[in-house]
Amino acid sequence: MLDAEQGSLSYFMSRPVEVRWAGLLSALAEELSAQMPAAEIRAFFAVLGRRWARTMPLPAGGGLKEMEQSMNASLSACGWGWVRVRDLGNAVEFQHSCAPLRTAFGAAAMEWAPGLIEGLYEEWLREQGAGRGLTLKQVGTAEGAVDTLRLRLAAGDYFS
Repeated sequence: MLDAEQGSLSYFMSRPVEVRWAGLLSALAEELSAQMPAAEIRAFFAVLGRRWARTMPLPAGGGLKEMEQSMNASLSACGWGWVRVRDLGNAVEFQHSCAPLRTAFGAAAMEWAPGLIEGLYEEWLREQGAGRGLTLKQVGTAEGAVDTLRLRLAAGDYFS
């Protein structure tokens, strides 16, 4: 295991869901899954993520590096991991690690819980001036021991 992965794993495991919330969040995940299809839950979580982003707006301006630093400051303040932002030329990739989604909602929720992160980033990017012609989507599934999520911002035809 690389030092960065070991550090990520240590960070991730040192931040369990508080015991007073664990049972409630588990029950919420089970009930949502019983009542709604995964795509609907994901869409609902994206709405929650957008609302959450409005409670911690990023400072305006700057480039990708400054935006990454601002995002990481906000994520660190609430214990939601961190992001690495990469310019891929025809897309911008956001690699978010250590979000406590699996810990809070369980392994089965990883189909829909990342909608929360997607909504968070969508709103932050909208606030930073991302145009309506751009789309943010998760690519692949959560990766590795720290559930790294990869989201890409690109023109809509990029995902076709």
